[in-house]
Amino acid sequence: MAGITKRELLGAGGLAVAAAGAAKAAETLPGAGGPFVSTHSGVFNGRKVDFTATVGETVVAAADGRPGVRFVCTSYVKAGADPATRPVLFAFNGGPSSSSATLHMMALGPRRLVVSQDPKVPTAGGLVDNTETVLDVADLVFVDPAETGFSRLLPGGDRSRVYSVEGDAQSVSDFVAAWIRTNGREASPKFVLGESYGTLRAALMAGQLAKVMPLSGVFLFGQAVNMIETSQRAKNALAYATNLTALAAVAAYHGRAPAWKGRSMGAVVDAAYAWGMSEYLQALLQGHDLPAARRREVAAKLQAMTGVSADYYLRNDLQITKIAFLRELLPGQVLGMYDARYVGPAPAGQRVADPFGPVTAAVEPSMLAHYRDLGVAWPASDYRAQAPETSGWAWNGTLGPGGPFLDYDYQARIGPAFAADPKFRLMIGTGIYDLTTTVGPARYLVTKSDWPRERVIQRQYVGGHMAYTHEPSLKAFTGDIRSWITGGRFAPQAL
Repeated sequence: MAGITKRELLGAGGLAVAAAGAAKAAETLPGAGGPFVSTHSGVFNGRKVDFTATVGETVVAAADGRPGVRFVCTSYVKAGADPATRPVLFAFNGGPSSSSATLHMMALGPRRLVVSQDPKVPTAGGLVDNTETVLDVADLVFVDPAETGFSRLLPGGDRSRVYSVEGDAQSVSDFVAAWIRTNGREASPKFVLGESYGTLRAALMAGQLAKVMPLSGVFLFGQAVNMIETSQRAKNALAYATNLTALAAVAAYHGRAPAWKGRSMGAVVDAAYAWGMSEYLQALLQGHDLPAARRREVAAKLQAMTGVSADYYLRNDLQITKIAFLRELLPGQVLGMYDARYVGPAPAGQRVADPFGPVTAAVEPSMLAHYRDLGVAWPASDYRAQAPETSGWAWNGTLGPGGPFLDYDYQARIGPAFAADPKFRLMIGTGIYDLTTTVGPARYLVTKSDWPRERVIQRQYVGGHMAYTHEPSLKAFTGDIRSWITGGRFAPQAL
């Protein structure tokens, strides 16, 4: 394998690894050659930007100092910019563990996938210049974690380590530190944007990098940091109260909730959250001790707000899971889990595909087409949209089986980032029609934190888990990133 000898190799402690050893370790990995470097020009946010695109390798060390992971990332760096003042934004998706292709090809890259704007036509195809990308204000680095994209574990790496919350985050933190030092960007403001599971990664990275290379900001998009509220268990009352907000917004969108007739979607979200976290939560906490008359009142209110019958709520202890809601709202049909504006047929007793699926299915082919345009010579068959065999992921940061309900305070790991940089700003964004990582838990995450409120920005967008597939939301999303990075004012929310 050629190309690795020119990369700096850094581990968690910042120790250099012999380049020759890294090259030898990488000989059995797929692909050859690189880096693949090309120059381009585009107009982004009305500004002409000349930039260099690089698809290249960075090797980070394992705990014993041997080369552990070969990261392959794609960077876009503005030509002629002052590295002391030019910000760098590192972006990655979730999984665990997936490549960064979705953010890259649907939201932030200089080229993007065209998505039909009619949810009744779930299609995507073709690439266009992405005039909304934030290359006008920051360089971009798209990170593919270990075993995703073209990134791979090296013989010295430990899969069980990088397949854990803590180890995964540390490996990506090591990559960020290595890329910064290799490219002479120590003085640059550094930002991290993680989506979905990537928000857990970003939260831990904020604390890890605070010790060696503090970040200027973290953006949690489609946040899952408080997984115990975001997901649902049968007896976890709080999880049903927080998620009510999304059910109400989706029901209002489909015209099934008379309580919201004539009200803006922003008003729906606010009112549903307020009622869900007060009267509804109190009713859930009383459980079967709730008087029958009051139980009927709450069920009727839930029907008016969510479009699901009061009888359903009375049969199910005043609760409905997000999975059940997908089928219950529109009889004979199923909603998209990732974007509930999308609807498909759901014959009784049959397993059905997510109706949003045709949109996400187009991401990997578009990523590979873009790589070809950038001159990447590695075979498409070597590319992985998802890391293999992640069923044993260690959710609580230890090397053992677990799950998102383990008692692990992910959000506490962000605290050191606020202390390390007095200008650090945390941003949280959510699609209001997302039934995976919903608006309510995102709001609750902030209320349960001790973060300085003046440095926390919360935003909601029209759309689902990947709200940027809705073109007005793409514009709002990237506009918010610009304001976050530059310290500018945020535009009013338009829901």
